[in-house]
Amino acid sequence: MKKCLCVIIALLMSLPAFAKLSPHEEARINAMLTALAQKQDLTFIRNGDAHNCEEAVSHLRLKLSNTRNRIDTAEQFIDKVASSSSISGKPYIVKIPGKSDENAKSYLHALIAETDKTVPDEDK
Repeated sequence: MKKCLCVIIALLMSLPAFAKLSPHEEARINAMLTALAQKQDLTFIRNGDAHNCEEAVSHLRLKLSNTRNRIDTAEQFIDKVASSSSISGKPYIVKIPGKSDENAKSYLHALIAETDKTVPDEDK
């Protein structure tokens, strides 16, 4: 099963990418992922397995590269790609010491609202 999945991912990665994301939306996603990578105390739970931020961001960047031609906005990336498993359908969970566990979707939406303040508007 894992071998088959690796082959499928490799094939998808070899296809040419026809990005639908505008440079502004790409910048928003990258700012969010950069901020996520800096959250050293955060644990990202995918399909019951714990991952540190570096692993989580690497996984989300891979998912972005495989789906950027099917999404138009950073919000779509969060809702359709970055917050749940495309294989199991299970939502990702964010664990932060001293806080209640949170669905990754709501956490990432809050994080992008925060990082949007650092991304220049495309109209300017």
